[in-house]
Amino acid sequence: MDVFEELIRERGAGRRCALATIVKVEGSVPSHSSARMLVREDGSIVGTVGGGAAEWQAIAMAKETMESGRSQMLSLSLKANPALEPGMVCGGNLDIFIEPIVPATVLYLFGAGHVGLMTARAASLVGLKVEVVDDRPEFANAERFPDAEAIHVGDLDAVTASLEPNARALVFIATRSHELDRQILAWALTKPGGYIGMIGSKRKVQTVFNQLRLEGFSVEDFARVHAPVGLEIGAATPEEIAVSVVAEMIAHLRGAEAARSLSRIMTDCALAEQRREERQKSKARSPSEPDEERAVA
Repeated sequence: MDVFEELIRERGAGRRCALATIVKVEGSVPSHSSARMLVREDGSIVGTVGGGAAEWQAIAMAKETMESGRSQMLSLSLKANPALEPGMVCGGNLDIFIEPIVPATVLYLFGAGHVGLMTARAASLVGLKVEVVDDRPEFANAERFPDAEAIHVGDLDAVTASLEPNARALVFIATRSHELDRQILAWALTKPGGYIGMIGSKRKVQTVFNQLRLEGFSVEDFARVHAPVGLEIGAATPEEIAVSVVAEMIAHLRGAEAARSLSRIMTDCALAEQRREERQKSKARSPSEPDEERAVA
């Protein structure tokens, strides 16, 4: 199996991977300069950089680069560390450059109205590739969405039939009606995208969920649906809602889905410390010691 063909496949599926390449060889080593190995997200590999414990270290570092998003250089001295290749006569040095391959994140934005427009702009600013979907050409067009990766206009059933979100994709639903939102959510629930956000009040969300339950979806199916969508920042205008929504998307991508404001975290820490000190003072107080407030009274 070709390393680069598999790399393209993994990226197309929205899965992270890492490419390990031998960039420097000195002396005798179990592989050759420019040998390559692709490490998939699950730790499986295509290709090789020599096998043995040295390759095991490269795989371990590849997993680290996928998590951090930063390339690393692995330098190995087989002579200084014979345990790396037991039973072999290798005594050289090699450097392996390991680079993460993180697929681009596509945001499928359903609804080209005011909120959709502002959300597309905010999403583009943070590097998301935005594909706009709407059945109204007067709303979904290049003039309104100049930074969009793609604009899909037409019957929504026909458009969604042509879309294949991968595992890293984001879906944002903000159409002009509850029925269209329900239609798009039903489609999104059958796709592998990890994030689905739908705008609307709690009452509207519950109504849509109940309708989809009657169509055969289970409670577990809604676990990845963020609805009402966005972080709680008191957003009111389309611009503020867009900030709230994109912030939640970032939290999802960064693995911080329980995101809270920094000030709230600091306040919670301060309150926890205050309560701890109060408990310690309470335990230290002697049972015979008079209560200060009563004494004052």
